[in-house]
Amino acid sequence: MSTRVRSIMIVFILLVLLGVTAGPVAAGTKTYFTGTEYLVEDTDPGEEFFPDNRYHLRGGASITLWETTDSRLDGGDGMFTINWNFAFAPEPVYFYGPMWGTFVITTDGGTWMGTWTGVREENGDSFFHYVGRGSGGYEGLQLRMWGERLDPNPYIVPTSWSGYILEKGG
Repeated sequence: MSTRVRSIMIVFILLVLLGVTAGPVAAGTKTYFTGTEYLVEDTDPGEEFFPDNRYHLRGGASITLWETTDSRLDGGDGMFTINWNFAFAPEPVYFYGPMWGTFVITTDGGTWMGTWTGVREENGDSFFHYVGRGSGGYEGLQLRMWGERLDPNPYIVPTSWSGYILEKGG
């Protein structure tokens, strides 16, 4: 292949790549927020089992209360399903590993529903990622948030959150 043809192909490929990456962007507004989630009560212990000296939970459930800088989450009541596959650890951590489940957060204005994933590290710190959609007064909105609790005991140390609500453009 001649140098001229190779140069033309490189320019063509770059133009195609630029066209793909600089193409239309979904219009929308992100409203950022921070907040705190407080564990109120574990309402369902779920099903626990212990294969190969590991601690598995399926279908646990908890209730939480939310305080945030965005009124669409502030004062919300959260209900969560909880699953995990944990390895055992010494006190005060007791166990660590991956977690996941579903959530519903309800405020006077509407409801958020979605899924979450997380990890509890060997030192007891937990990190979470939530993805959800609004319904009722929040229909058409999307929720993304990231949380951390830097202590193994959720009754003593609440979870700190940051995230955004995405409002699709018209």
